[in-house]
Amino acid sequence: MSLWIRADEHPLTSKYYYFTKDFDAPQGAALIASSCGDARYQLYLNGSLVAEGPCQGSSYLTYYETEDLTPYLRQGKNTLFAKVLAPSPDILDPVFRRNPPAFWFDGVLRANGEATPIQTDETWVCTREDACELVYCPQVHYSIAPFEVWHGDSKATPVATVPFIDIDLTKGNYGLYGQDNRYYVMTPRPLPQMETEDARDMKLVRSGDDFAEFDSCNYTTAKIRFAFRAKAGTRVRLKYAECYTVENEKGERYKANRDAYDDPTALIDGTSDLLIATGDEQVFLPFWYRAFRFVRVEFEDPNFELLEFSYKFYHYPLDKAGIFECSNPRYNKMWDISRNTVLCCMHEIYVDCPYYEQQQYAMDSTLEMLFTMRMSADYRMPIKSITDFAHSQLSDGMIQANYPSTRVQVIPNFTMYWILMVRDYMRYACSTPKDVAQIRTLSGTIDRALESFESYMTEDGLVGVTPYWHYVDWAGNWYAGVPNGGFKEPVTVTSLIYAAGLNAAAEICEAVGRPGTASDYRTRAAVIIENVKKYCYDEKAGLFRDTPSTKEYSQHTTVWAILSGAVTGDEARALLDRTFDGNVSVATCSFSMNYYMFRALELAGRYNEYAPKQLQGWETMLDLHCTTWCENPNGPRSECHGWSSAPIYEFSSMVLGVYPTSNGYKSVRIKPIVDCYDLYWAKGTVPTPNGIISVAWQKDNGTLTLDISLPEDAKMDCEVILPDGQVFTQTETVKQYVCKL
Repeated sequence: MSLWIRADEHPLTSKYYYFTKDFDAPQGAALIASSCGDARYQLYLNGSLVAEGPCQGSSYLTYYETEDLTPYLRQGKNTLFAKVLAPSPDILDPVFRRNPPAFWFDGVLRANGEATPIQTDETWVCTREDACELVYCPQVHYSIAPFEVWHGDSKATPVATVPFIDIDLTKGNYGLYGQDNRYYVMTPRPLPQMETEDARDMKLVRSGDDFAEFDSCNYTTAKIRFAFRAKAGTRVRLKYAECYTVENEKGERYKANRDAYDDPTALIDGTSDLLIATGDEQVFLPFWYRAFRFVRVEFEDPNFELLEFSYKFYHYPLDKAGIFECSNPRYNKMWDISRNTVLCCMHEIYVDCPYYEQQQYAMDSTLEMLFTMRMSADYRMPIKSITDFAHSQLSDGMIQANYPSTRVQVIPNFTMYWILMVRDYMRYACSTPKDVAQIRTLSGTIDRALESFESYMTEDGLVGVTPYWHYVDWAGNWYAGVPNGGFKEPVTVTSLIYAAGLNAAAEICEAVGRPGTASDYRTRAAVIIENVKKYCYDEKAGLFRDTPSTKEYSQHTTVWAILSGAVTGDEARALLDRTFDGNVSVATCSFSMNYYMFRALELAGRYNEYAPKQLQGWETMLDLHCTTWCENPNGPRSECHGWSSAPIYEFSSMVLGVYPTSNGYKSVRIKPIVDCYDLYWAKGTVPTPNGIISVAWQKDNGTLTLDISLPEDAKMDCEVILPDGQVFTQTETVKQYVCKL
């Protein structure tokens, strides 16, 4: 049993609090400990960072970290130091907390056959940091930690501590009568600590009498280390920017070549940390990561000395099991940029963008999860994201659009994306009965989510107007991402996405032993589809309207008409052709929807005809020297958006051709596309729960040679489909196929 301790005050502004404990350790001692902080903390032992958290999650759970601190022990005196962030009560962010700031530590020091508990109690010392102001950026950032203003050296003011709750993890979080412990329902951290790679120096690219500008050479989310010396009182500001902006002949600023520091109009502007110099050497290590490619350092002292400026890439420790390489160097670059984009958006949660909101959105996360699973068989982050959203469900059944969040936001379509997310996770990761049982626990949440849509059905049997945001995509001249007319009448895409969600839910129900419910969902999907055809299809244009009464059209309605099964076969191919022929003005998909466009092309048998053209947005970003993919290809706000990493999927699933045809890769189809992207060869690996699948193919004088290596001893049915139509069942671990093209 151990105690939570808290500062005996309720801060009205955001502050750092320090909790400190000294203890002695003999030579050869070992220390394993669990820890947690409210709201956010870093734990140091003898000056080394050993843990940070608590891992972001739902309001129902408080995660705690357990780490082996033995490597940081030393003989004699040791010091534990916890830095706790206490956000002010009015700050909206993705971290749930209570006031006042608190810390919990439960460790056992083992030496010479004895075990000595080291726990938070009244012997710990608490101080408040009064030299630092914490600055949030409303409507720009809702991140864990704010930017920092340091008025010289640390000024730690003593604060009394209050032990306030006993925690005995061996007895669980609930008492005899099912009541929780009133404060924290605690559970082990489900993810590893984030990875900080080796330190890299920033590259100086421009400087003047009162500034210096640095390039990390790749967009990054990083922990920086900034050491300097300047005259006492000098203001030193660090401005972080995703890229330079330049000025056109009208004086308007825009994003051009991302390496534009040679342009005389190039400007860095953005969020910043501010440091007030003391005259002595100072070192700045921000509490939370900073997202940037460029940093501008501004200083008032002409004798300013920069002693060190380095950074460590900070992200989820994703392995490199999935790789891709081909004969086109630009596609290889696309793969690398896509991976970097996902990593920059992958920490303790998937985030939409690391520079701005840093929030986990359901549509973004559905795609980021897919791209993650093409690169790794580490499924901890995907299932945590799915669980986070399940915990966000509202009383009407809607899944919150972004979660964890202290503010409720609902986008109905995102509720359906979450169901698609569960279905995709099942396909890739559910290889054991335990995995299936885990999905079954989500089926009730899925039922309620689908019923939420039923409550908004119109007399015509379409999903009608809701009180929420009817966002579809950042496309064309749509206001706030909503098709024109969508604020007053049903949005066609929403009804089609609902039908797709029903079909996905049917797949899930069949897998978890609920065939009757699956049949009901398929019937409901068929009814929705018939209503869409009746009220939203324009016979003259040969396209689905964006709303029942408007004469406006979009690629989005075509995509979801195909993905929902409203149109199939020759009808689907003809619909795509009419969508692309230019005879009718059609709003086009942005990066967020391009993945689904690729899937519609694949399903309708038009992939070879249109997929290369869909890569044009990424080609443009390459030409502009982007090192992550933007939120959208034209005039993007965010330079790094995980949902834009579709090349990962296209190269892994389509060019290499590897796709699971039953849940958990119990069966797999390998059907490489060799005549679409003008490639001579391609090779790579695809991770599965059972091991790595390797694929390599090469074209030579009208002949294709395909080499496939399956995981050894994997119980996996493998169907191989060659470009000439031959179909094989591969039973050998390694096999080569040859065919004429």
